Amino acid sequence: MNKNKKISAFTLIELLMVIAIIGILAGILIPTVGAVRTQANLAASRAQLSNYVNAIQMFKGEYGFLPFVSGSSDEKVNLSSVSECKEFMETLSARSSTTGRILTTPVGGNRRLISFLTFSESEFFLDDNDQVDPTQIADRFNNTKITIVIDGNGDQRVTVKDSNGRNKEIRALVSAYVEDNDDIGAPRYSLAD
Repeated sequence: MNKNKKISAFTLIELLMVIAIIGILAGILIPTVGAVRTQANLAASRAQLSNYVNAIQMFKGEYGFLPFVSGSSDEKVNLSSVSECKEFMETLSARSSTTGRILTTPVGGNRRLISFLTFSESEFFLDDNDQVDPTQIADRFNNTKITIVIDGNGDQRVTVKDSNGRNKEIRALVSAYVEDNDDIGAPRYSLAD
């Protein structure tokens, strides 16, 4: 027998070094994954707002006037208000916000009950039990502080809040922004950013 045969194995120091390197890499990657998830939610939320703006513009193309405008100044539709959210959904989808059934009487000037927008389950608020509330719109961060701004005086300009919270006048018939919500960690953003 040959007793000089050498057995190769990891030493304790080598094993600890590998574990330390894996820990450092995990410390770098975990925040990056969270930032990517936030950016993906932000992109999806902006697309959601764009769909609302496009639906309002299609409404104007069909009927010749903008919905939700009652005066001569810019109108704000506050979707965190249950009553305004209900009117918004029913006007643009021609469906009941509570039952989901097709409406039989016009709402918000949608005389022909045309569906300009279909709301998906991912656009609704999730309550504390993760149950969908089909009467309340929320973005991908579950934030309901959504405001749609509509040009009410015909100057083709609206004032929205930018991502820094400052008022910003832009050239548009319709735009939208979302206020931050510190309670759930939701950021402030706008279509004007």
